[in-house]
Amino acid sequence: MADTHVQDRVVSNDGPTYSGVTSTTQTTSDPVTGAAVRRSSTLSWSGRPLASRIVALAAGIVFLFLGFDFVFHAAGAANVGFGAFIYGIGGALAAPFAGIFRTTLTAPGTLIVWADILAFVVYAIAAAIVLKVISMSTDERARKTA
Repeated sequence: MADTHVQDRVVSNDGPTYSGVTSTTQTTSDPVTGAAVRRSSTLSWSGRPLASRIVALAAGIVFLFLGFDFVFHAAGAANVGFGAFIYGIGGALAAPFAGIFRTTLTAPGTLIVWADILAFVVYAIAAAIVLKVISMSTDERARKTA
């Protein structure tokens, strides 16, 4: 009896999420008895590509710091402890956009920092573009392997 090896792979694409099932069946003959021995295995997988999860995590962290920075400025939070940490990170993330729009003083001690909002929007657009590029590259790879 000849050894046979069959592998089936089914990939489904639901936007940025991929899932699939890989089934492998191998039939061999036992060298002593000559009887057919069949081994099967099935592997199912799902999820987004690792690169898109990393980009989404990084974007989420950036949005978190910018959001806290905006809210802390608007609420007039003191620049000590955790507030100083948030102001430092948020200020660094918004620094490329500082000076484009004036910061608005709404009440004594409270500010509307428009650079935070602009940074949020620009970083969101950049993350969306990077995620789309990753999605397009993984779509092409899934089509080739399916």
